[in-house]
Amino acid sequence: MSQQVDFTKLNALVVEDDAGGMAIIGVMMRHLGIKAFINTTGEGVLSMAHAMDPKPNIIFLDINLPRTTGYEILKEIRADDTLKSAIVVAVTAQDADTEIPKAKEAGFDAYIGKPISRMRFPRQLRRILKGDDVWETY
Repeated sequence: MSQQVDFTKLNALVVEDDAGGMAIIGVMMRHLGIKAFINTTGEGVLSMAHAMDPKPNIIFLDINLPRTTGYEILKEIRADDTLKSAIVVAVTAQDADTEIPKAKEAGFDAYIGKPISRMRFPRQLRRILKGDDVWETY
């Protein structure tokens, strides 16, 4: 019997500059009952996360952002005492053969390639929250 996950207890921060990707993630979060905040530029992510109450326990972080990278933001998150324990998921359309090893080495907790599948996302999220290895291209 699989362990149930109460998505309504999640506080998520989504850092995504692509309007289509942001819309899909937003719809899926609402459907699952997850409280989500969205940052579209990658700027001010830490201050946004600090303003959230409670603090985010999961962060979906696009790798390619207009003025920075997900890797740079991840370094800031991991260096922050109040955020470093958050689960951080890399979300990207970049070549998985290149990005998955880089994301693992950088310290991401999981990887979901774009386009995000509406059918698979809830299952992927459950597995991530249980601590399973999720390094999937779609």
